[in-house]
Amino acid sequence: MLQQLTFRQLKNALEETQQLPHKLYSEATAPENWRRIRKDENYSDFWLSLEKRAEHLIENPVRAPLFTEFTLFGDTGDRATYQNVFEQLYAGVHTFSTLAMTEDNPKWKSGLENAIWNVCNEYTWVIPAHVGLYVNEYPNGIWDQPVPPRETVDLLAGMTAFTLAETVHLLKDRLHPWIVHRVNEEIEKRIFNVYFNDPTPQNWELKTNNWPAVCSSSIGATAIYMIEDSEKLAGMLWRVIGVLRNYFSGFDEQGATPEGPAYWQYGFSHFVYFAELLKERTHGRISLLSDDKVAAISQFPQFCMLTAGKVVNFSDSAEEVTLNPGLIQRLQQYVPTLHLPTDEYRMKPVPGNWLDVTRGMLWSLDSEFVLPTEDGARIQEQIFTGNQWVISKVKHALGGITAFAAKGGHNEEPHNHNDLGHFILHVNGQNVLADLGLGRYTRQYFQPKIRYEMINAGSHGHSVPIIDGCRQGFGKSYRSEILYNQISEDGLRVTLDLTKAYDCVALERLTREFVWKRPADEIPQLLITDHVILNKGTASFQEVFISSLEPQETGKGRLHMDTVTLIYDPEQWNLEIEHLLVDSHYKSGMPFYRILLDRKLVEQEMTAQFRFEIRED
Repeated sequence: MLQQLTFRQLKNALEETQQLPHKLYSEATAPENWRRIRKDENYSDFWLSLEKRAEHLIENPVRAPLFTEFTLFGDTGDRATYQNVFEQLYAGVHTFSTLAMTEDNPKWKSGLENAIWNVCNEYTWVIPAHVGLYVNEYPNGIWDQPVPPRETVDLLAGMTAFTLAETVHLLKDRLHPWIVHRVNEEIEKRIFNVYFNDPTPQNWELKTNNWPAVCSSSIGATAIYMIEDSEKLAGMLWRVIGVLRNYFSGFDEQGATPEGPAYWQYGFSHFVYFAELLKERTHGRISLLSDDKVAAISQFPQFCMLTAGKVVNFSDSAEEVTLNPGLIQRLQQYVPTLHLPTDEYRMKPVPGNWLDVTRGMLWSLDSEFVLPTEDGARIQEQIFTGNQWVISKVKHALGGITAFAAKGGHNEEPHNHNDLGHFILHVNGQNVLADLGLGRYTRQYFQPKIRYEMINAGSHGHSVPIIDGCRQGFGKSYRSEILYNQISEDGLRVTLDLTKAYDCVALERLTREFVWKRPADEIPQLLITDHVILNKGTASFQEVFISSLEPQETGKGRLHMDTVTLIYDPEQWNLEIEHLLVDSHYKSGMPFYRILLDRKLVEQEMTAQFRFEIRED
């Protein structure tokens, strides 16, 4: 329905249902639902930790971030210092609002009012890393201006408005009227005036990643809560609808996003939150989740889930991702074939984001809903031809999963890594041939000239060749092409043309063929064949493989990595192994190993073949 919806349909639906009684976020308006989750033993640890956090916030009043903390991002690129402080400032809204919904306790009420007042006192709801985001050169040329750039709407600003509007809607009768007025006043000033009174597009409106989903959905949800005039609301939501259509165009026809499962959840969950509020506001006349593409998009993370919490983590993604069970169960109402994640992939409620935590619990209440837990098929695989992802998972007799994933695409994707032709090999709960994942989020990490010199995002940190010293380039022109793809009874075969991934005068042509053999009753094996044509003057050709386990030489041309053995021709290659300690946005010093094979004799035309033998324990 998202793609087919007209402005007249939207306007009519809002106007014709304006006088009808309706409940927004109906699950949260029912006191019995809050009593159920408060008494549910599965959530006992959550409520205990939430109360402890609330008491700590009462006894230790939070302070606003300092100016020097705010400008630290512009001075050094550090964004963590400021964000750690403001997260404490915003924690009170999420903590006290959740407790206040279950218990009419004066200290929860005063705690919430103080928290809302503090947030409304903040100079801006936009984090420093996103200040001036509408400027095309961002983040360059922002922090040396004589005056602050004009206000914008970023992820935090949108989610803050959404959270405050929803909290006030649910608790309005118990809050001091000045608090309600202040929230309305600040949202009008910081969100509606900035977004709806200026036709100049926000930077994120032109993108197809998680940003347009989170920002526009949050703005739209806030408007649904706050704007009673249906004609005005229709005009506001129509701009939101246009942005969401653009967001949907970032998924290929099979539902894949190049951002991977973590950012899939971040963006798509907020779209779902908005869609359900719009459905309630229009008494079911507008149901955006009935769109034909929703089914394919909803099932994408199922392909990405492997075992032991690991996922296919191309791009800026952590190796382990959990999914909000409330979100999945709500999507199941529209996509019955969707499977509830197994326990290791289910997000546990922890004190944090009101929007995610409350829906995670309240949307999981319907015990009568049948919840399939896993797909019983031996093989689950897909070649996502639009975004050029390949994922194949094979269950073996002992119940484990062996999986292979590879990617093509282009090198200016959302949260891009220069990684065309890169692959992951997962065995027994371990991404053995691995992706380093996202780097530490700093200003420098999002500046291309610096980002792709970093091991996380540069092609030298991925399992792809280095040709005459040349690594893959950044930009849409650096792309791959699927020359051949086939899924058969016994395996999967994909050939990528990687020639245009490199700006290398020595390179005439480079193709990489993946052959994933998975016949019944046999352990899967992976064969990679690179065929390269070079100029006569080429000095070097190197193959790189990234492992999460320390490789051990068990013989000539054999590198053993626990359950996987890499086999290559030792007569053709010199071996070097680098031990890496890699930092990410979440962890520091994670061990990885960079296997570097240097071609001894570089010829004008070469075929390089590598076999990965797998042992399933």
